[in-house]
Amino acid sequence: MKKLFFLAAVATMTLASCMNDEFVGAENSPTVANTETDAINFGFKMQNATRADIRGKAAADLLGSNFYVTGTKGTEQDYYPTPTVVFDNYLVHYGVNTAGTTESNTANWEYVGIDQAVPTPANYDRVKLSSINGAQTIKYWDYSAAQYDFFGFSTGVKKAVTKTTFGTASSDLQDDEIGVTAMLYGEDLDVETSVPTAYTFYIPTLNGLDNTYITDITEVAPTAYGNEVTLRFKNLGSKIRVALYETVPGYSVKDVKFYTADAADLPGDLGATETDAYLIGANNLSFPTKGTVEVRFEHVGNQNQTKQDYDIASAQVTPVADTYLKYKNFEALTAQLNGKERDEVKANGTAEDGKVFLGRTLPQATFAGDKDDEFYKTVFPNTLGYPVTLRVDYTLVPIDGARETIVVEGAKAVVPSTYTRWLPNYAYTYIFKISDNTNGWTGGTSHPAGLFPITFDAVVAESIDATAEQTTITTVATPTITTYQQYHAYTGVSTTPDEYSKNVKNPKDRDIYVQVMDNTVSPAVLYTDLNGKTPTNLTNRSLLYAISGTAPISEATVMDALQNQTSVDPGTGEITGRNGMILTPDANIDAEVDEIVNGVDDNPIDLTEGLGAGKGYGKAAKIDISALTAGTTYAYVYDYTSAAGGKVVKEIYQPIATTPTVTAVGEMKYISTTTLDGISAETVADEAVDHDYIYFSKTNKTTVDPAIPSYSYTYSFVSVDGKTTLPAGLIKVAKSSLATTASDAIAAANTFYFAVYKRNDGEYAVKVIKIVA
Repeated sequence: MKKLFFLAAVATMTLASCMNDEFVGAENSPTVANTETDAINFGFKMQNATRADIRGKAAADLLGSNFYVTGTKGTEQDYYPTPTVVFDNYLVHYGVNTAGTTESNTANWEYVGIDQAVPTPANYDRVKLSSINGAQTIKYWDYSAAQYDFFGFSTGVKKAVTKTTFGTASSDLQDDEIGVTAMLYGEDLDVETSVPTAYTFYIPTLNGLDNTYITDITEVAPTAYGNEVTLRFKNLGSKIRVALYETVPGYSVKDVKFYTADAADLPGDLGATETDAYLIGANNLSFPTKGTVEVRFEHVGNQNQTKQDYDIASAQVTPVADTYLKYKNFEALTAQLNGKERDEVKANGTAEDGKVFLGRTLPQATFAGDKDDEFYKTVFPNTLGYPVTLRVDYTLVPIDGARETIVVEGAKAVVPSTYTRWLPNYAYTYIFKISDNTNGWTGGTSHPAGLFPITFDAVVAESIDATAEQTTITTVATPTITTYQQYHAYTGVSTTPDEYSKNVKNPKDRDIYVQVMDNTVSPAVLYTDLNGKTPTNLTNRSLLYAISGTAPISEATVMDALQNQTSVDPGTGEITGRNGMILTPDANIDAEVDEIVNGVDDNPIDLTEGLGAGKGYGKAAKIDISALTAGTTYAYVYDYTSAAGGKVVKEIYQPIATTPTVTAVGEMKYISTTTLDGISAETVADEAVDHDYIYFSKTNKTTVDPAIPSYSYTYSFVSVDGKTTLPAGLIKVAKSSLATTASDAIAAANTFYFAVYKRNDGEYAVKVIKIVA
């Protein structure tokens, strides 16, 4: 029996609403309005990835001690904010210990007296964006106004300039510059109207993203007039990181090598040699290094107040031609060699100090890159989403002291575009799991196709910011399966990230969504026929099973039970696999939906907004977790067997022990060796395998006394599993001639007993899902 090696990649996308958590000015106490002419003053909040507050000068330093603000007042319009301009791209400056020195400054942030046309320490390296002439003036609250609206940005320690071109000439953008345009105000900002872009950044380097901050629109109602205007700044860049862990029984995993291209060539021809971790982009838009970022407000105005992303800023990136990366380097895996691995390599008689052995659980996943940066790399936002691919070779080392190793080549997973929509100020973690099933090759010159599908779990894990969390798990067994549950493994819930909780943070939608991607083509394409029919499944291709029985649970063992069945209950459809696994159909699955109800920031993900082959969102199956049983493990199965060819089913006879007791499920088939001595056994010539027969080899005739011939022979069962032809000299017995006995019968001597099961060549993709309370 072949041993399966299964690489599962858990791509964990951790989404943080801001890369800086609760980042507050030194003085943030509200002022009380004593008159209707109180000055307008500013404070701010920024979220930090560490969850610790950053205050005062340390916070201001990240903003370069400056930000621009646009503010309007009046009654909200249909598709744009309030119409009357109050702050026309005003520059606001931070000054240490200046709070209270003027009427317009209560939190060390001042805007009065700054002349944007005159470089001073207050606005040094900041471009003039306001249309006013001379110094900025004080502004007072107008209590007759229905509301105020504010939004702003900062280029941090980078220079804010008006240049809008890229290159090396003196007139072009330099690495320490960020090009900007003035913010629109009192105009249509909704994407449904003619002017969706609120303002634009021109970013010459990835480093520029780390220094650029934006805000959503902050509405201020009359009840809050007189208080500081608190703006929440979000970093413009997205962050992603990569990690791996393994769950291969009896093995450690070392020497992971990464590919920088995905091609149809066999792994040996590609040659994975990179020790740095790489993700491969689907096209030229995946990893740009410079580009134009248009900040938009997709839904503003009183026509959109019920929409979940109301007043939320989004970013549309246009990369500069020929400045993209075809793959993203996350640097080397973090070296680790814990005590158990040291014991293993000692048993193997090898010196492995300094080697990287992958962690064995998700919390112990081995990350790539610099720990001081929390392993994150900055990328341009990508609100459209394009698939990314991981492809690796790796070495399996047994932990039982054996000195053999197994090299697996070409293991591959594709994270769907649905979960690679990188939003500003969010962090995404892709964790890939090596498990006991694989779509890679274990070497050899022939590189046989269909070697042990690798399953990649792609998890979008717990958000850094508690207000925006998303987790997906993608299982790739060719095709890739991606599962998603909002707030999966949220901090504070008693569960591990490998499980799905019935008690996740958000009570609105705990359901699990599933997408299936064909990763055998380039670019990879999401399947849209999740409710399509197969020759043996007339309902749909998306199936959900509860798992029980005696077999250990993994994607590989579920696949074996589906393809090798001892019985199928005609009433319930319950499958019993030859490995002892029992798969009970569960009806709590909607085979096809067009929307994931809650995505990032509770916004729905519309799966109908496709972008073409390899880019669209396709369809999703929806699993009702409220109806599932905590403590039970389930399997989502996508049956992608060709409807034209259908499944070929063969009856397979598996010999079982003849003494002392038979434990086969159901009735057994049996045949006596005395029958084989008779004329019912036919001699085999060179011929093709006929599955209506069972085959045996036969020894020379034996004797008790040389003078008295004996007609007893020794027979051995010959498996024809996987064979197409047989050599001459064997004998065969028709399966129809075998007798039947109950499974609890006492085994008789000189008798072959057989367990019978049905084998089909159906093609399945499997994702194991454990439900916890």
